[in-house]
Amino acid sequence: MFRILAYCGSRNPESRTLQAITLIWEQLTDIAADATQWTILTPQDLTILPSDGTAREFFTGIDHIERSGKDDSGRIKRLMEECDYLVLGSPTYGHNVSGDLKILMDRLTYWGHLFRLANKPGMAVVAASTNGFLKVGGMLEQFLDTLGVVHDPTVYTTFPDPLDARRARQTASRIWSALNRADPVLHANERQEAMFQSYQRQYIERPDEDAEHRYWQEHGMFDCDTLQEYFRLVAQRETAEKGR
Repeated sequence: MFRILAYCGSRNPESRTLQAITLIWEQLTDIAADATQWTILTPQDLTILPSDGTAREFFTGIDHIERSGKDDSGRIKRLMEECDYLVLGSPTYGHNVSGDLKILMDRLTYWGHLFRLANKPGMAVVAASTNGFLKVGGMLEQFLDTLGVVHDPTVYTTFPDPLDARRARQTASRIWSALNRADPVLHANERQEAMFQSYQRQYIERPDEDAEHRYWQEHGMFDCDTLQEYFRLVAQRETAEKGR
């Protein structure tokens, strides 16, 4: 059973972002009903507190807000790590993502230095009235890149060109292809490879007590010449874990 997590950063129960995600879900259910399990969440389902601005998690590796138990950040992080496919959706507010999604992105920024979701497929879904959606899509694609997610093309739905059943079916087919791929190793893009090389040069020089250095060391990232090689290592570990 493949697990798909979708987080829609809109509080509107009639959100067109949520409607687009639901339409894709319906189409994928029609393609592979017995093989996929969806979890669709919105800010109405979770409380995610904003970053405290101290950036301590970069140096300690510990999200102190999560550890305090004051919000649901631990739950969504766990779901993101456990899912087989990640969907991030947002309406377009002033050529930007929604405030709720931005809070989640801020809280996950330190994950971007670790490629915490390496070799995981995903995509962004963006809704807008008429404009600004390409900028939002680019922001979400870049954010997914930093997490190590290999993303399918962003899905856009606007008033002039709303997502219809045909395009939703095509999107669902792409998701199914990513989930049901023969090769478990995805392909890192150029931007991801450039980030990996830059971070590796920096972090290998840091002391052992530094959280980012320690994560890279413990996960074998210093031993990999490329992010693609690390993707292969992650896939091997996941395959071994499933075989237990």
